[in-house]
Amino acid sequence: MYTLSAHAQDQPKDTYVLSIQEAVLMARNNNDHVTSARLNREVSGSELKEVKSHALPHIVLNGTAKKLSNAILYEGGGLSDPVNRPPPPATYQLKTEMEASFNLYSGGKHEASIKEFEVKTKLADVSILQQQGSISLQVVQHYLEILRMSQLDSLYKEQINREKLRLKNINSLYANGKVTRSDVLRAEINLSNQEFAKKENESDIDIFHNRLNVLLHLPEETKVVLSDTTVIKTLPAMEIMETPSESRAFTLQQASLSTELQLAKLKGAKSNYYPTVELIAAYGFNFPNYLVYPYIPHAYSIGFVGVQLQYNISSLYQNNHKVAAEKQRLQEIKVIESAARDEVKLQITSLQIKMADMRDKIALALQNIEQSQVNYKIVSTKYFNQLALLTDLLEADNIYLQSKYKLIEAQTSLLNYYYQILYTTGKI
Repeated sequence: MYTLSAHAQDQPKDTYVLSIQEAVLMARNNNDHVTSARLNREVSGSELKEVKSHALPHIVLNGTAKKLSNAILYEGGGLSDPVNRPPPPATYQLKTEMEASFNLYSGGKHEASIKEFEVKTKLADVSILQQQGSISLQVVQHYLEILRMSQLDSLYKEQINREKLRLKNINSLYANGKVTRSDVLRAEINLSNQEFAKKENESDIDIFHNRLNVLLHLPEETKVVLSDTTVIKTLPAMEIMETPSESRAFTLQQASLSTELQLAKLKGAKSNYYPTVELIAAYGFNFPNYLVYPYIPHAYSIGFVGVQLQYNISSLYQNNHKVAAEKQRLQEIKVIESAARDEVKLQITSLQIKMADMRDKIALALQNIEQSQVNYKIVSTKYFNQLALLTDLLEADNIYLQSKYKLIEAQTSLLNYYYQILYTTGKI
């Protein structure tokens, strides 16, 4: 859409003239599902940065200020004759302290967590590509469907013109008493049926135009003009059918990354068996001085640096089930990955067979068009020479129309299967 200024200068502002590639590009840039996938990728990137930041020292600043009430002393062991005295050595307390800790070792828990979120970020990248591919495939399919129905519209126009001419000739024969009234009625009904079919086809074209607008994220009233009107007659390259590769398939990429993700989770679970070692330090300012006795109303500052070791002994018997569950989950994901690989291969093989079938059908359809056209001309000549029935003529005309329709169907299906292979192999 960004390269269409020269094409669209004579078009209204709410009109876009788009080739099939330009329509795909617009959808990949504007579609809401793609935008949502991009936002999810940004979230994953932020979460990864947050997890990596845990490797930095953990610093906490604490501060408290208190005013103590008088202490009530009960002498003699009873609750009578209480005595109020200010708490020694001062009625005010002040404490400010900065604490810092730095993880030296945690059994690989932090590294496993970073790996887990790195894989999640890669999954988000694949999700963007998959959404773009899915939307691109839908745009292509809608584009081709509109072209197919536009070609059908041309067929209907051609057929209606032929029906009108035939009806005119039949009326002439009827006026001369050479055919019956039933021939006229049958010709009129046939014309009405073709006009009805054309109207229905036009409604379907409008519906698919609206769907295409939604995929392109355009207002409903926007008019999209399809410029690749001959693409439906273009045969895709044979090498796509002969040597497709499933290595870039979105489902396989996701399955492989899911295995990596589970390996990271398993490593994180195993890290609970190991101790945690931290470098710790603190420095603070305090009032009054409780370090000496008797306490004195003086301020002082003090700090420390050291190493802290923690080991959760209960992990020896509590963590076993978690590790076992993560291992079982890993085996399940590997089976799913293998199944996904088989499914992709099956899809590619099926699409290859369908493409080969459509190529054969296109060749047959071209041959049938030529034969049915000759047959129609022969039967038409016989009818108007009163050597054939109207039913024979209408049947010959219908065969001729169906042969053209089958060619359009086969051409559209071939391109549809071609783009499905591109999507299945991650090339669109």
